[in-house]
Amino acid sequence: MINLPSLISYTTSRPNRPTFEEKYRIPDSKQTEFWDKVYTFLFAANFSSPVKRNIASYINPLFGYFGFRAHPVTLASRYFHVGVSLDLQHGRKIYPARKGVLQYAGYGAINGYYVLLSHPDIVTEDGYVFHTMYCHLKKTHVGFNSYQKMLRKISLNSYPIIPVDTKKILGTASTSGVSRENHPGLYLQCSFRKDGETPIVIDPYRLYYTNVKINETADMIDQDHIKELFEKIKKKAL
Repeated sequence: MINLPSLISYTTSRPNRPTFEEKYRIPDSKQTEFWDKVYTFLFAANFSSPVKRNIASYINPLFGYFGFRAHPVTLASRYFHVGVSLDLQHGRKIYPARKGVLQYAGYGAINGYYVLLSHPDIVTEDGYVFHTMYCHLKKTHVGFNSYQKMLRKISLNSYPIIPVDTKKILGTASTSGVSRENHPGLYLQCSFRKDGETPIVIDPYRLYYTNVKINETADMIDQDHIKELFEKIKKKAL
């Protein structure tokens, strides 16, 4: 069991949030000393790679890291990316980053086919539980059947409890939801969640590495430049 202190007072609202996306809180950049300690604890927890290999080589340095970036689909500037995006081949198997409990498996307009897991062995003193989410899958390989969905609704999502270990395939990499056309990948989000409260999202990269990465497009604001950049990327991929 990993017990962390309360995080909420060391967070701030996610900037530049599109109105159609969920509200999140993010680590306050003025509280780096506190967050360095939190990431140190999590790094020591030995998370598994969702692709069973080093994830660093799959993250596009232009826009794949946590933080500000130019959005590769909408071309919005200074979009705050609340996860990491891995460029993968179609059909690449996706696994849990840690053993956990299934919370959701289904489809969303933005996330495409996705899986949400909770990890009750990592909690904060004020009751937030660590979660991981895996998005843009071709389809989900885990889920609740109709009867289990009924029980989940009656029990306010507390029953049945379906454990998921790190050997379980959650799905395969694809382009479902809002993702780059013909460019399969995985969007991995890590968060602390508590019923009735805004989720706190953190940098997944720092679960695996001790350094901090910043997107190369973080400060790019000229729309013509952004459009030109992604047109070049698209042509190169063809």
